[in-house]
Amino acid sequence: MIWNGIYKHLVPPGPRLGLIIFLNLLLVLTATAKSVDDVVVLKNGDRMTGEIKGLQSGELRIKSDYMAEAVRLDWSQVERLESKSTFMIWLVDGKLVTDVMRLLPTNSNEVPNFVIGSSIRVPQLDVIRITPADRQFWKRLEGSIDLGFSFTSGNDQYQTQLTATTTYRTGDHSFTASVDSAFSGQTEGTSLTRHQFTFDYRKQLSKRWYVGGLVDLLRSDQQSLNLRATAGGLVGRNLIQTEHTRLSAFGGVAVARENYSASIGTPRSTNADAIAGADFATFRFNRADIRSRFSLFPSLTTPGRMRLQGTSDLRIKIVKDLWWGFHIYENFDSKPPVRADKNDLGVSTSVGWKF
Repeated sequence: MIWNGIYKHLVPPGPRLGLIIFLNLLLVLTATAKSVDDVVVLKNGDRMTGEIKGLQSGELRIKSDYMAEAVRLDWSQVERLESKSTFMIWLVDGKLVTDVMRLLPTNSNEVPNFVIGSSIRVPQLDVIRITPADRQFWKRLEGSIDLGFSFTSGNDQYQTQLTATTTYRTGDHSFTASVDSAFSGQTEGTSLTRHQFTFDYRKQLSKRWYVGGLVDLLRSDQQSLNLRATAGGLVGRNLIQTEHTRLSAFGGVAVARENYSASIGTPRSTNADAIAGADFATFRFNRADIRSRFSLFPSLTTPGRMRLQGTSDLRIKIVKDLWWGFHIYENFDSKPPVRADKNDLGVSTSVGWKF
């Protein structure tokens, strides 16, 4: 009675009716917002009913109301699935299809048993990623964050390492941003920092070919480099693209603007470079993940100069989305325009989170 009196006093009759209608609609929409009757059957006969959360890195995730968190299933061990919801489905040839889906039982991975809508049929292992079509921008991001730290008491030396990467995909376009930052020093000595930011854009033209662009920003105290800004375009070809392993090679041209430390003359220069490189990624269900990129920049304006940039990451699963990581980076310049170190190499271990 007291609450009713307060409610009638605070909410006038007109808005009160609208509020009641809004609350009832909200309850109805909440109850019917998402279908939770998706069905997944494994090859060993196990059957699960719930909501399919998606497929990534060979793991199909499904969650029921009675589960505290989503269950991760080996995609190659799924025999059948059915869903009335709409999903965004990426295929091994780079295509993206948005429609309902179902998987039919078969004894062969080569049979086109994955049905999308009413007209598309492909082999199950040609499907490499699935996400709900109603996901917002932030929920479509995939990537990882890794943090490492080491300390030596004998000389009070410490080192920190932060690496983070995220990818957003829409249609046949993908956007990837990554940060690689390292800091080392001694409590009563000098310190060295290294920061690198990379942005990649890729557009898939066909199953094998893609075009794209890159922007790279690098600061390295080891090489007396205040900033090197590189921007370029490239064309690439997928050499291997399976449900577990991807290998591509690319080439193109780039322009680099360099600014070195004031202690060695602060030279600034603009250079034109060719680009040649390779991307490699492989993963095994619930075990390990390896990703590497190597890029060569032969100078077109300084004969004989060659720059190399490379990163490689090995991650081993600890539990759930928590991984132990091993990270290595390399920046090499065969003919720097100033008297600076040619090489900047770093190795670190870390604990990271994948999303």
